Amino acid sequence: MRNIAKIALVFGVFILSCKPELENNKSSIQKYWESLDSSSFSVYLGGAVAEQNKFTHYITADIETDAVASAPKVDAADDPAIWVNTQNPANSLVLGTNKKGGIHVYNMEGKELQYLPVGCMNNIDLRDGFKYNNQEVVLVAATNCTLNTISLFYIDKNTLKLSDTILNIKTTVDLVYGLCMYKSPVTNSFYIFVNGEGADVEQWKISSENEAINANLTRSFKVSSRPEGMVADDIEKVLYIGVEEEGILKVNAEPESVFENIWVTGSNPPENNISSDIEGLGIYKTAEKTYLIASSQGNFSYALFEIGNPDKFITSFIIKDAQMDGVEETDGLDIVNFPLSDKFPKGMMVFHDGFNFRNDTIQAQNFKYISWEKIEKLINGL
Repeated sequence: MRNIAKIALVFGVFILSCKPELENNKSSIQKYWESLDSSSFSVYLGGAVAEQNKFTHYITADIETDAVASAPKVDAADDPAIWVNTQNPANSLVLGTNKKGGIHVYNMEGKELQYLPVGCMNNIDLRDGFKYNNQEVVLVAATNCTLNTISLFYIDKNTLKLSDTILNIKTTVDLVYGLCMYKSPVTNSFYIFVNGEGADVEQWKISSENEAINANLTRSFKVSSRPEGMVADDIEKVLYIGVEEEGILKVNAEPESVFENIWVTGSNPPENNISSDIEGLGIYKTAEKTYLIASSQGNFSYALFEIGNPDKFITSFIIKDAQMDGVEETDGLDIVNFPLSDKFPKGMMVFHDGFNFRNDTIQAQNFKYISWEKIEKLINGL
């Protein structure tokens, strides 16, 4: 979601762009902004680009996926989810949503393996170990903004194929938006959290009996303003909710819990150069620590937190151009801590790229893969 109201430091970018000696150092996104007219969008984009100049820490992308099925300059891609194939990590999968038509399935090299044209898909998440139709599958859930439902699918771990829709769950939230899954360490039950533009959040319990899927609403509550990105910590039983203009909430994920308004320390804009329009959230766990990354769409940056008692803001960073273009305006992201390959020995992050370039030419949007080791190096260098 673009926040057009957030416009700042546009003239700073203009002055910088007027210096010929810096022309070759401009990012693809800066060159693109300078090519636009004076519309409100170009003003918004110029402000976000200028805001990036605040950040001294950066990382770069390792792999990019094929572009989603959409025309360039269309806001189509949104949220990724990573399935770790623990038996054969090289055959792990990345799922990416397309608000213009469905779900893309990519391999570890970013090549598209499958596309499911199932409607406007916004947020997506998955959990392994779900029993369905007498086999263990990977349960996949996504918000379907065509039907205003939660759509369920599964990955067959033998064929590595994503199924067609197996159930559409009609929610009562107005205009489904953010979604994440949670597997309770207390009961081993599977849950889906969904939110909508009206700030409502629902928690659904998902179970199965042979081919029948059961979905039961177990809890609903309301946050103070529009949320989107969510992620659940299945070990600590915590749900994190990105309230776009306010910060990141910490909520007990167990269904009988009472909602409390507790914020991640340091996550409330404009603290720590975190701009409003908080979007994607992802968790990375080590044996000793839990890290949380949030995309800050108002200035195309990413805030890194260490979760604890108390929580601690570590730093913010950007994803710059290198062998491939950088990443801007991220809607969704996902992170895993499982070793996947020589390139991703400590896990991988996947970011939605709102402005995908090839040789400074704008393309349809895609997703970028980045090794967690780059974040580890960033932390160790602070």
